[in-house]
Amino acid sequence: MGSIELKILIPFLIIIVLSLAVLGITSYYGSYTIIKDILSKLPENYTRTIISEDYITARLFDLQKYTILVAIIAILASSQLTIFFAYSIVMPIKKLAIACDELARGNFDTKVDYSRNDEIGILKNAFNSMAEKLKRHIEDVSRLKELNQKILDGINYGIILFSQNGEILIFNKTAKKLFDKNHQFFYWAKDFIKNYLKKNRLSQKDVAKLPSEDGMSKYVEYEVTPMGENLILCFSDVTEEVKLKEKIEHINRLATIGEMSAALAHEIRNPLQGIKSCFQVIESMSSLAEDHTSKQLFAAIYREIERINWIITSLLHYARPSEPIPNNISLKKIVEEIKPFILPLLKEKALELKCSFPQEDELYLDPNHLKQILMNVITNAVKASKNKGKIEISLRLIGDEAILCIKDEGIGIPEAYISKIFNPFFTTFNDGTGLGLCVVQSLTIKNKGRIWIESTQNRGTTVYLAFPRSFSHHSCENAN
Repeated sequence: MGSIELKILIPFLIIIVLSLAVLGITSYYGSYTIIKDILSKLPENYTRTIISEDYITARLFDLQKYTILVAIIAILASSQLTIFFAYSIVMPIKKLAIACDELARGNFDTKVDYSRNDEIGILKNAFNSMAEKLKRHIEDVSRLKELNQKILDGINYGIILFSQNGEILIFNKTAKKLFDKNHQFFYWAKDFIKNYLKKNRLSQKDVAKLPSEDGMSKYVEYEVTPMGENLILCFSDVTEEVKLKEKIEHINRLATIGEMSAALAHEIRNPLQGIKSCFQVIESMSSLAEDHTSKQLFAAIYREIERINWIITSLLHYARPSEPIPNNISLKKIVEEIKPFILPLLKEKALELKCSFPQEDELYLDPNHLKQILMNVITNAVKASKNKGKIEISLRLIGDEAILCIKDEGIGIPEAYISKIFNPFFTTFNDGTGLGLCVVQSLTIKNKGRIWIESTQNRGTTVYLAFPRSFSHHSCENAN
């Protein structure tokens, strides 16, 4: 028997038993008092001869027996009635309690089934109606949540909902794709919200540059919006857009400078040749030609004229590079061909040249362009290197690309200059023209390649050049 039945039945039985006990004692004592009072009214001789005290006591005991018997029967009948009454009250309540437990577990199809016309019946009807309404409400909320999630997943922006403590509550499919693609986005989002919550006065809408792990910087466009006690962060990867914009600006700037440089080169070269011819005539006609000092001066003049001519030639190569004639070439073979030109430069500083190439070292580009690219980059590496250092040339094959790395242990490039090193006439060397890397970049782009640089001051610089490995990839790049 359950606890509810006991709570109803036991107090009811105790009340019945106590009531019957009081009734029996009261009836016995009352009967005894009445008989005794009657006997006191009769003559003394009459009572003693006809009715004795023992007779009265015996009759009272008989009365008490019948009273107790009736009380027991009444107790049994009352118990049965009490049990039936308790069952009729408790069972519907138990059913209702079980239904409430099922409803709390998420079973919204639960119904209470019994027929009552009293308050318990009203409670049953109210519960069933509440369960039905709750089921419809939960279904509406689920449909609305599913619709909201579909809308969020259909947006091309990553969306994250943060709590006031900086914890991620929900995020959409685009955000998950960005997190899976690059973990930098996840760490950036967490750190950004932490700083935002610290009231660091960060802009609510801007473009942020993420730290570089592989030499390729990432850019993210974001907007943060407070929503009650939470924060919504919308962001997207705009690396390609930013780089395309920078590339277009760079190309436009270089095109303008190239046109101007080509015009200036032609305008300077013609008078320069005339100046050189005049000096040669003066040298041949002058009596000073035999003088040692004059010879040195004429040699210096010719040397500087040749230097100016070389700068003009570099300008023309940069402004109007020749069209590439790509072919499958071996990197090892190209390096061997340019070694006679770079070994004297290496010997000046006692530098070691280390080459590491895979067995398949073929690239698809113009061999003459590659020679000029390698010469310019290695020359810069030699200028930046310290004595008795080393320069490493390696090749990695990744998919359809071959990535050529040229690494030195030199002075490095300040971080503030990294974005300017491909600008014409920008140089960190005292005797540099600022055209070497410009020509390298121009030739690399002409051959459908990519170039980027990593550098740490006083630790060295690494130049990365990515070229197609085959004609098919080169054709695909042309189509794109």
